[in-house]
Amino acid sequence: MDYTLAYDPEVDFDRWYTIGTGREVATWVRPGDRVLELGCATGLMTAMLVEAGARVTAVDRAGHYLERVRDRALPGVDVVAADLADGFPAVDPHEHVLATSILHQIPDPAGFVAQAAERLAPGGLLHVTVPNPRSLHRLVAVDTGHLSDLDEISALGHATQVTRMMSGERIVALGRAAGLQPVHRGGVLLKPAPNGALEALPDELLETLLLAARHAPDLAAMSYVVLRRA
Repeated sequence: MDYTLAYDPEVDFDRWYTIGTGREVATWVRPGDRVLELGCATGLMTAMLVEAGARVTAVDRAGHYLERVRDRALPGVDVVAADLADGFPAVDPHEHVLATSILHQIPDPAGFVAQAAERLAPGGLLHVTVPNPRSLHRLVAVDTGHLSDLDEISALGHATQVTRMMSGERIVALGRAAGLQPVHRGGVLLKPAPNGALEALPDELLETLLLAARHAPDLAAMSYVVLRRA
């Protein structure tokens, strides 16, 4: 079943990952940079990139998501329908390629990173986020018996078609194999409890958890890796 038919990325708690990631990526973007956003969903991060001055090629397989991107009427955004599991759309080189919260769903992550590297202009950056197996909330879940080990996929992960847990070190290794060099390792959102427990918290407190991840990136909910093409 296609989980996107029932999953709204702007209502679900996961929107905080998108907000936090968008803020991190925006610090690397210069006005006029071309950004290839793979898995743009409904355009929440796309809008943040445009605000940072980027020209965005927004790619997703879900047509109903892409309609919401178009409805935003964002300047400098090209919308492309493509299922990334089947290969990449033909596009010119970009200064940035974003593969945020998607690589853990792709059947061939090594091939995916290699194709992403080919879409980078010289000196361009590949931005990757994946759920962190050693997130604070997963460590607690193992201690309390809710997960058998740190590689186990949670019930929520199965529902959103997660196929594997991937560490930041694994992302760096895939990047090196594709000729990319790591330039940044960080994390998004320090998450002490499952989504359901955090949804009731006020936005002001969740904002502090985004900030806290900068002090403990190895325990953050999402690993964030930036790799550069020579």
